[in-house]
Amino acid sequence: MATQSEILQQLIKVAPEYRSGDALAQQFGISRTAIWKTIQGLQAAGYTIESRHGRGYRYVANNRLSASVIQSCLPAEMTPQLIVLPTVDSTNAYLKRWTSQAPLRQPTVVVADTQTAGYGRSGRDFYSPESTGIYLSIGLPVQPQQPFDPGLLTTSTAVAVTKTLAALFAVQVELKWVNDVLVNQHKVVGILSEAMADLESGQVSTVIVGIGINLTTTDFPKKLAAKAGAVVSQTTVTRNQVISRLLTEFLTGYRTYTTGDFMTDYRRLSMVINQQVELKSGTKSLTGIVKDIDSTGALVVQLPSGRVQRVSSGEITKVNLLTGDYHG
Repeated sequence: MATQSEILQQLIKVAPEYRSGDALAQQFGISRTAIWKTIQGLQAAGYTIESRHGRGYRYVANNRLSASVIQSCLPAEMTPQLIVLPTVDSTNAYLKRWTSQAPLRQPTVVVADTQTAGYGRSGRDFYSPESTGIYLSIGLPVQPQQPFDPGLLTTSTAVAVTKTLAALFAVQVELKWVNDVLVNQHKVVGILSEAMADLESGQVSTVIVGIGINLTTTDFPKKLAAKAGAVVSQTTVTRNQVISRLLTEFLTGYRTYTTGDFMTDYRRLSMVINQQVELKSGTKSLTGIVKDIDSTGALVVQLPSGRVQRVSSGEITKVNLLTGDYHG
């Protein structure tokens, strides 16, 4: 008996064309009545399936998150395990629990419609309302002796996100070191990478990359309203399409990210090069002008004394643009 997923995949494959009930029945070796009942089940589950007498059924993309739809838009050679949830405390936390029970054997992606306890760097809350955002985490198995560079991974992820948004939407995207993505001078994306170590060897066994995108979110809590924003106010591009494009960009870049081959793009997108910034790195704070971002993703900062210092970890707490409108 054909599953809902198999029939959905077939309709997605031929969309926007119709597929007749007879053709589906013959393909899957079941009755037209069984096809009709399966279509009803898909519609009840939230998929938009149009039916027309004499033509059959047609899949119409909507904003409902779907592993089948996401997978159908990925290149054939990309087959990550996809888990789509209506709600979760945090997609990163979910993957941590998952990998604590059994090691990952393949890239695993968890997507949720909403998060009840989403978090970013330093445990800050990440606002995650339903239907308007994209909240996903990518779990990647790390083999013994496999090169792993957390700084380059975070910066390469930021480039993958910016490429996705620039390709799908008519927006200008900028990067604030190390992992904030901005549109119209407002933060629209947060990225958080976390590593899990094998208890016996102490080596990193899994890395989890969390990505939160305020796609059309506009109603922010007061404490976020001044700095947070949406990529667009409205769009016909579905969240499934955004996720598929993002995963394609990310997984393609992940193959070679340790070479830093994306750093030219990262520098081009950076909003902080040649700007004055305030930085917090560990317990230290410093102020200076960012002269460059080196091949490892570290900031090259000229201090007021004239001395140049390389900063490989930390956070920019303030950017005073010498040009432009952003001051935050």
